[in-house]
Amino acid sequence: MGMKFWVTAPFFYPDMSKPWSEVLDSMLRIVDAAEEYGFEGITINENQFQNYVCNPSAMMFAAVAAQRTKRLRIVPGVVVLPAYNPLLVASQMCLLDHLAPGRTGLGVARGGSRFQLERLGIEPKDQRPMYDEGLKVIRGLFENDDFSFDGDYFSFPPTTLVPKPATLPHPEIWVASQSISGVRSVAQQGLNLITAPNYGNFEPYGDLEELVESYNDECKKSGQQRGQVMVLRHTWLGRTEEEALEYFDDVVSEYNYYMALVKGPGTVDTKEDRLATRDVGESRNYVFRGKMTPENHQISKENLLEKYADPILTTPEKMIERMKSYEKIGVDHMACLIAVGMPTDAIIANMKMMSEEVFPAFAD
Repeated sequence: MGMKFWVTAPFFYPDMSKPWSEVLDSMLRIVDAAEEYGFEGITINENQFQNYVCNPSAMMFAAVAAQRTKRLRIVPGVVVLPAYNPLLVASQMCLLDHLAPGRTGLGVARGGSRFQLERLGIEPKDQRPMYDEGLKVIRGLFENDDFSFDGDYFSFPPTTLVPKPATLPHPEIWVASQSISGVRSVAQQGLNLITAPNYGNFEPYGDLEELVESYNDECKKSGQQRGQVMVLRHTWLGRTEEEALEYFDDVVSEYNYYMALVKGPGTVDTKEDRLATRDVGESRNYVFRGKMTPENHQISKENLLEKYADPILTTPEKMIERMKSYEKIGVDHMACLIAVGMPTDAIIANMKMMSEEVFPAFAD
């Protein structure tokens, strides 16, 4: 089977002088266009209390997307498990699965930002073990009746999901991981992998290849059946290279917001650091009345394709060439991040162009 193309609903909201309803309308139009133009699925970002990702509930938006579509696959994700009681996540996922049987999956992560977790009263030291327990609970509830659990963070007597998932044995579970140790852990559990540059876009060549190789290698070592691999890339098509760079400044802007959220001042210069497990950093004051103060990294667009594996802002021919290289190393799904400040009409037009100019090269 050829690599499949997804789109991401990022809920990026840099201009807070505009009504948030415009962001919502833009994301709904992306859902409708993804259905119309043959994208395989949509992933739905979630985060709270700031304007980088301003969607408080990926699960709720996924339910809306389910009702607007007939064939589109829908993955709320990533859901930051330490922020939730996993029994509720599993139960709500069952409802979503009944709204779109066979079309849903659950994307989960431990969370990469201290900002959100601090406001929910979660200590950084508890983040990883809470995530581990939460994932065990969700899998246990999906796979068993009268499942009980006795952990450090979650404990409950025999419990059965009602309703059970519509999809058997249960909806797909996707784990977001961006480090070598993380992707190996995902492989050991026999789960699907979502991965992306650990520190935003402008990723050097070789990082993704090493991550996918580590995932494939660990699947073989552990004896687990290989799951699916989804990769996030910033994409934009143009008839010419110049046209493809029309919204380059928006891509840089989104990068600076992301870096403010996960890193703060400074750069990440070595592959070892980029592929290491990222901590949640120090507590910082960079959000005021919900508006984030982005970083100010300056990046040139000269020789962009030659310097960076991501973003991919280019012509259809070169886009196909790049995506074919990912297909060869075992990338099953490409999630395109294309809504980072561009006008919605331009986003929809670019999705249509991708369906017409790129998708045919990856037909089964």
